[in-house]
Amino acid sequence: MSGAVVIGGGPAGLMAAEVMASAGLPVTLCEGKPSVGRKFLMAGKSGLNLTKAEPFDPFLAAFEVAAPALRPMLKAFDSQAVQDWAEGLGQEVFTGSTGRVFPRAMKASPLLRAWLARLAAHGVQIKTRWQWQGWDGDALVFDTPDGQQQINADVTVLALGGASWSRLGATGAWAPLLAERGVG
Repeated sequence: MSGAVVIGGGPAGLMAAEVMASAGLPVTLCEGKPSVGRKFLMAGKSGLNLTKAEPFDPFLAAFEVAAPALRPMLKAFDSQAVQDWAEGLGQEVFTGSTGRVFPRAMKASPLLRAWLARLAAHGVQIKTRWQWQGWDGDALVFDTPDGQQQINADVTVLALGGASWSRLGATGAWAPLLAERGVG
């Protein structure tokens, strides 16, 4: 296979897939759970705070010690860009009294459905129940409902989440796999 593989179907993985597919790369997104966006949907139960509408410098300062490292990314995709992105998916947003920005629908499912439709329109292939097991040489290895599968990719994005809420997919089981490769 040539193209990109994204491992992880949360917001980071979905956004990575969107950016690469929009640039013309063939993208396969692999998610270990039966569906993508599980933690995103859980966050949407409380309204789905997308961003905060405020000038860039105070917005950046909220990230405290991480602010210098995050500055280029947040400058490239700032609060207004997040709002424009959501509205580009047909999801009207509003700013609450504290400056937090929410979808008018106050839930994540309409946004996720629109996002998945956009990914499908870009040709992104989504494979669920594909649990990443590591590498065999340069090939990515997955346990799937059809048995073990291997994929060779030109580029791989690991969007694996942290080690919280294992029932939603974020177990941290990937940490030893990366440590074996000298990433830690």
